[in-house]
Amino acid sequence: MSENVRTDPHARPFWRPTGAAAAAITVVALPGFLIGAFAPEIKDDLSFGDTELGALLTFGYLVSSIVMSVAGGVADKRGPQLILRFGVIIAAIAALLTGVVSNTYFLLLLCIGLNRVAEGVIQPATNTLISTGVAPDRQGIAMALKQSAVPFSTAMAGFAVPTLGIIFGWRGAFLVVAFLAIPTWFAIPKVTVLNTKKFPSRREMWGSRHLQIIAIAGAFSAAAVVTVSGFLTTSAKNAGYSESSAGLILGLGGVVMIASRLGWGYLADRFQFDRFKAVAMSLLLGSISFILFSVGSKETILLGALLVFGIGWSWPGLLLLGVIEQHPEEPGAATATLQTSIRLGAMFAPIGFGLIADSFGYGTAWICSFGVTLLGSVLMLFASKATQKR
Repeated sequence: MSENVRTDPHARPFWRPTGAAAAAITVVALPGFLIGAFAPEIKDDLSFGDTELGALLTFGYLVSSIVMSVAGGVADKRGPQLILRFGVIIAAIAALLTGVVSNTYFLLLLCIGLNRVAEGVIQPATNTLISTGVAPDRQGIAMALKQSAVPFSTAMAGFAVPTLGIIFGWRGAFLVVAFLAIPTWFAIPKVTVLNTKKFPSRREMWGSRHLQIIAIAGAFSAAAVVTVSGFLTTSAKNAGYSESSAGLILGLGGVVMIASRLGWGYLADRFQFDRFKAVAMSLLLGSISFILFSVGSKETILLGALLVFGIGWSWPGLLLLGVIEQHPEEPGAATATLQTSIRLGAMFAPIGFGLIADSFGYGTAWICSFGVTLLGSVLMLFASKATQKR
């Protein structure tokens, strides 16, 4: 099932590398969203609260950021196929163990940590796969499709609550993820990369001023929106929705996010515009959703979900494309720098949100997310200026 993807821009295929990247992201992203979608049930089964839920998500982001910072540029040198297949195997094992042996909070923590090892390997490698395997004039929509795997995972997790959850329980949903890894492994194509050039070291990448600013902006931008996947269903349940309805809201949000990310990808391939200013605008408009969440009524929860998924979380593919356009020869290493910082921002957000929610209530926690999102928007404008100077 191997396929050599030629480096000639006019001869590169589109669907196989794009589809394989999206499938790999889906397999590695689904477990985290399943934790959020089944949060009320999992917390009851394993006897832990919102603070522990936040710590679970935080630990996962810590693991992925460490792995990503070390392995980010490996796919640039050795090709993405080997790295992606290795990551998919780890993801499958993690999902299988979550469904079978996670009978305590500590074991669940270890299983999610293993899943995040796979994420740290897979995320930058998929960027290398698209940057090297897809023609430049179609990389915008390819990145959008690949990043749409994340909201697709959100939708699948949400819809799993009233479907798989009723039939198999939350553990069975994780076993389905392990099964999905099998066709994903075979779908990953072989891409030829040029390994004759000298690649920049991790220190050189982190020392680039424009990347530093982009990375800091990305960290604050992600810090607020990642709390949605972990705490939206609980907030919706507190507002009066049933557990199944809360899961459906998460699923609906994932569908809306797919449409918004594809829209940005379509525009990026057809028009020249500042990618980073567009991200800043998305964050600014999307921040309103957290005010709606803080109100806590059924109507504002639903409206806020549509807004945060449709606008506030529409930007990751566009941001990654902007970085790839700045660093076409080392896409894996450059995007790993950004995504490591995003993971660091996401690492502190869940535990912080959980502590605030336990101490002061969900309304206060959502207002804090609103402030962080505004800060991320401002920092993204500074990132735009830094790339213009470069």
